[in-house]
Order: sequence, then structure tokens, then C-alpha cells
Amino acid sequence: MKKNRIATMAILAALLVAAFQPALAQAVGGDAVIGITGDPYNLATWISNDLNSSLVMNLALPAMMVTDDAGNKVPYIIKDYKISSDAKTYTITLHTLDWHDGVPLTAADLAFTGDYMVKYKLGYGGDMFSNVDHYEVKDAHTIVYYLKKPQVNFLSQMGFWIDIMPKHIYETVTDPNNFAYNGVGFGPYKLKSYKKGEYYQFERVPNWPLANGGKGAYLNTITFRVYPDPNALVLAIKSGEVTASGSALPVAAQKQLIAEPSKFGVSKVTSLGFGYFAFSYKNELLKDPIVRQAIAHTVDRDAIVVVAKQGGAIKMETPVSPVFKDLVKSQIKFPAFDIAAASKLLDNAGYKLNKAGVREKNGKALEFELIYRTTTANIDSIANIFKANAEKAGVKINLKPVDPATYTDRVVKQRNFDINCIEWGVIDDADSSLGTIYRSDASLNFMDYKNPAMDALLDQSQYEPDYKKRIAIMDKFQAEFVKELPTINAWVTVNAYGYSKNFDGWELTPGLYGFLDAKDIVKVYKK
Repeated sequence: MKKNRIATMAILAALLVAAFQPALAQAVGGDAVIGITGDPYNLATWISNDLNSSLVMNLALPAMMVTDDAGNKVPYIIKDYKISSDAKTYTITLHTLDWHDGVPLTAADLAFTGDYMVKYKLGYGGDMFSNVDHYEVKDAHTIVYYLKKPQVNFLSQMGFWIDIMPKHIYETVTDPNNFAYNGVGFGPYKLKSYKKGEYYQFERVPNWPLANGGKGAYLNTITFRVYPDPNALVLAIKSGEVTASGSALPVAAQKQLIAEPSKFGVSKVTSLGFGYFAFSYKNELLKDPIVRQAIAHTVDRDAIVVVAKQGGAIKMETPVSPVFKDLVKSQIKFPAFDIAAASKLLDNAGYKLNKAGVREKNGKALEFELIYRTTTANIDSIANIFKANAEKAGVKINLKPVDPATYTDRVVKQRNFDINCIEWGVIDDADSSLGTIYRSDASLNFMDYKNPAMDALLDQSQYEPDYKKRIAIMDKFQAEFVKELPTINAWVTVNAYGYSKNFDGWELTPGLYGFLDAKDIVKVYKK
């Protein structure tokens, strides 16, 4: 009996050990391959507004502020911060970390980042630091910013969007746009090797202090592989070549993974960004508000959501995303889909149909190029819906699909386009930060329009500390926006990402990077 009792106790002990095996499974090891659609524009995230560049490099250059499950900004690389009651003084303390080449990360790097981005006018970074009057580096990890005017979103914007630059590398660089940055960062993974257009491999930084209680990330390596489109990417997931999608998957691709629930999973989160059509004011015909209003009447959001996006999106009928419920209670909307109304507007303005069925005035035809990135999910269908409806009103649209690099060069840098279609990854702090894309002098105002009334309202929203008052200001802004119509905002995607169930620990929060946000991917492990 005694032997039987001992044997029984041994079995129970074994069962108890087995019960705790999932915790033991979270060990260092395993190599993940992440599929992305489109090649990153550049490793240097400061010189472009390219999502894939930021997605890949976020493993090496994690953001100072990240989003939580509710989409709120919380500190990550920032250890502590204080904001004065008048929102003019910000004290920021960074965690103790090292650059991957062994140089300590310090507050001097952050100070340098702001100065450098303003000096060389690098993207939206220059805009985000433009309100800084001066700063003091208090110690190795603490900096105090003194602002010219109150700004309620200085930290949440700068901390989320601006990657800290390595001062010891860039302080002698005078041409950042052509400098060959080697990818040195301070995050949980460091760049090991890459071949542009094919792959980017990162390896684990041992004992990175902000991951898993100081143990560092679990996966040994993470390799990004570039695919031409979502179809190729989902096939790679199904074949076992790819562990998870770094780019959001369209509904058709999701269905292929959902059909095999024992092997694959799909997680979803509503985007904080949106898709829009934007007009270049350099085009004299598009500078005419009647033409922009008429084209706005031809945008069929129902068709975009139901047909093009196959139900994987929600309509956006307001200048601000419906995700921000307080800001859309006013129900200030874009012109409704109505081709007859579009035709009437153009008729009354003197744009008459010629023999080819295209409207013209004073010998100038309403014929425009629509440029878009081939890697945007469902974009061909979206573009064709836009084209078909515009042409019913007599506005000829020539489609121009291009790769991400060409899009960045033409739209972002040269601003050489008629109409562009793009899907923003994140437009955050909508009650106070829309000046980043819509202010007349904003670096992301690719449309090149000027509207002093809108500028004044955007400035007020940024400086007003009272939330309810900011909502009222933004209602006035939206009313002005639907008169100006620099863009036609049309849909908000429900982002979906596929993954292999050979790995676990996947987490998804609202933001830019899906599973690949540095704070989340460090928790993923191989079963």
C-alpha cells in the first residue's frame, strides 16, 4: 500500500509539473519570419513617412510612447515624465539603455533629435519640435522642454512618432537624405543583415531590460520578408514559409487562414487611421472648389466598404474618424454620394461634356491622374470604383498604380500628382493633433492648400487644455474642412493579421505595427 501511495503521489506531482508547462514554454529560442507587402523605403525612419520602414525598424528603434489596449498613449522608452499645469514645461526621463554599438542612450540624443529634425526639416519631426523655445539636459537621462505656447499633446505626439536619433552617428552628417544609416538602435532586437527588396533580419539583444522582466525577447531572430501583394503573403503563411503577417490582410486572405483553425489564427483591431483621396492644389482645375465638391459627390463609400473592402472596413463620412466618438457627434459630413448633384454642379460652373464624354471649360478637360501604392490592401478595387463613378459625372480618371518608393518620391517629396489615394496607418490625438497633416504649412500637407481659418482652429485645439472646449473647436474645424475639401476621407479599415499557431504570445493593440510593436513582439515565443 505504501508503494502504491508513493506511486500515486509521483503521478500527481508529474501532473502538477505538466500543468505549469506553458510557463516553461516561454523560453528563449525559435526564429520567426514576418511577411510584409512592399519594401521599406529606407532604414532611416526620420526621412520618410513610410509605414514599412517604421514597422521594420521599430524593433531596433522602439517608440518612447506606445498605445495600450484602449489606444491610449503610455510610456515605454520613457521611464517617467511630468507636465506643468500650463502645458508649457515637459520633463522627460528615459530608461537606462545602450545603443547596439555599446554607446549609452542619453537625454542628449533626444535633445539632438529635435535640433537635427528642425535644422534639416525632416518630415513631420520638424513640425513636432517647432513649438520648443529651449530645453535643458538635466542629467544623463533627463531633459526639460520649455515650450513657446501651451501644447497639450507635445509628449504624446513627439513620443509616439519620433524615433530617437543616435547623436554619435548623425552629429557629423550634413546630408541625412543620402546618408547610409546602418540601422544601429537601442531596442530589443538589432539589425543583423538585410538585402533591399528581399529581407531584413534582426537578432535578439540578450537581457534587454524592458522585456519579460529583464530577460529580453524570447525569439532568437525575426526576419522580415518582402512580398509583392497580400495573396503572395497569405500563401507563404499557409506553406509555413512565414510565421505571421506584418501587413494587414484583406478579407479574402483572412478567409484562407480561418479555414484552417488548427494551424492558423487571425486577430483584428480597428485602425486608428483612414483611407482618403487628396487633391493637389498645384493643379489649377482641382484648385476650383466646385470641381472638388463635385468629385466628393462621386465617392461611393458603401461600394468601397462592401465591395472593395469586402466588409473589412467601416464608412468614414466625417473629417474625423468615427473611432473618435466625441468628435463625430456633431455629424458634420462630406457631400453625400450623388452623381446627379455632381453633374449639376459642374454644369452650372460651365464644365460641359465634350464628344468624348469628358467635361471641359475654356479648352481644359477635367482629366486627372489618380496615383496610389500597389501594396495598399484592396486598392485596385477602390481605385476602379472611384474612377467609374467620377467618369459617370464626366471627370476622366487615369489610374497610376506605383510601388511604395515611387509613391513616396512623387507624392511626399516632389508633390507631383493630381489626386492621390492613401491609407494612413494612425491619425491619433484627433482632438489636438490634426494640424500635423492639415495645417497649411504642415510637412504632411501634400495637397499644398492654404486656409488661415482652419489653421487658427487647429492651433486653438492644440493649445486648449479643456477637452470639451477642444471638441467645440474641432466641430468648427470640421465645418470649415467640408467647405474646403482638400481631401475626401472615405473608409476606416478593420486591420487583420494572420499568424501560425506554432507560436504563441501574440498580442494586438491599436497602433501602427500590428503584432510587431516592440512591446508586443517581445512576448511571442515558439511552442
